[in-house]
Amino acid sequence: MTAPSRREVLIGAAAGLLAASGPAWAKPFDGTAWRDYAQRFLLPEGRIVDTGNKGVSHSEGQGYGLLLAEAADDRAAFDRMWGWTQRNLMVREDGLAAWRWQPDGGVTDRNNASDGDILIAWALLRGAERWKAEAYRTAAAAILKALAAAVVVEQAGMTVLLPGRDGFRKGDSLVLNPSYWVFPALRAFAAQPGGEVWRKVADSGLVLLSKARFGGFQLPPDWLSLDPQGNATVAEGFRKQYGYDAVRVPLYLAWDGYRDPYYFRPFAMLAAKYNGTAIPATVSLPGGTTTQVSASVGMLAVYRLACLIAGTGNAVTVPPFGPNEDYYSTTLAHMAALAAQSLGFEP
Repeated sequence: MTAPSRREVLIGAAAGLLAASGPAWAKPFDGTAWRDYAQRFLLPEGRIVDTGNKGVSHSEGQGYGLLLAEAADDRAAFDRMWGWTQRNLMVREDGLAAWRWQPDGGVTDRNNASDGDILIAWALLRGAERWKAEAYRTAAAAILKALAAAVVVEQAGMTVLLPGRDGFRKGDSLVLNPSYWVFPALRAFAAQPGGEVWRKVADSGLVLLSKARFGGFQLPPDWLSLDPQGNATVAEGFRKQYGYDAVRVPLYLAWDGYRDPYYFRPFAMLAAKYNGTAIPATVSLPGGTTTQVSASVGMLAVYRLACLIAGTGNAVTVPPFGPNEDYYSTTLAHMAALAAQSLGFEP
């Protein structure tokens, strides 16, 4: 699995698809937003296209698409995406999804990406509730059983989540990705029969986030190493930075209802440093060197949400989507809107 490159495309700070409606989450995610998203990124056969990454598709994208379709109450699109996912990504023997599919080669990396599996399973559970479709719940349960067997491990008294089944054990240390802790999904999993392991994973994720604070802003890294004694360091062999992956940490915490400013201050501090506008897309850790590439619209939407919860008083300007806003930025903005709605924040 070549995960370090999954975010390393210059997704930029563009402006939007919904220019007429104002900033990216100036109004709630709704049917209009979903239709625009589907027109841009969802192919008729049910494949979500990562337009910022050479048109590939991956389990994460399918999971995000399923979540957005469920939120928009579009079962037809949901079924197309789930069908494509089953036919093209559910090709492993263990019941998990292969993480990367390319138009000119099909599945080109059979390793799973645990966040993709989590997002798919969570979307299936939400679909089961919305449409009273037990087949979705059965499929979700099978994915959760496979995930628990393949990627949930014990380290230093914690129950943690490997980013994929293969390639993330480095000697006696583990390489982890803090943004793979999709906290609202883990809570939903914990409520399922036999779901106690997911409560432990969620609890351990909070412990990890308390350990994974680096540099002047105390930011989590995209990739983290955890040794047997419980020491957390920025992982070797990966870009030593906070960036396109870890920006999802405050998003998932917010979506799960966390309101303690402790969790959101690092991101609000970064936003305040740059007056809520030209926030850098990445910050080296622990050094603090920033890139000249600015955070995308979707990233800015996450920062706006983090600042609201942190109560820092600094505002983040979220511009409209640009005509070429890519898949990841657009998805982050819509996810931030859904998280904000779940917390009762006004647009």
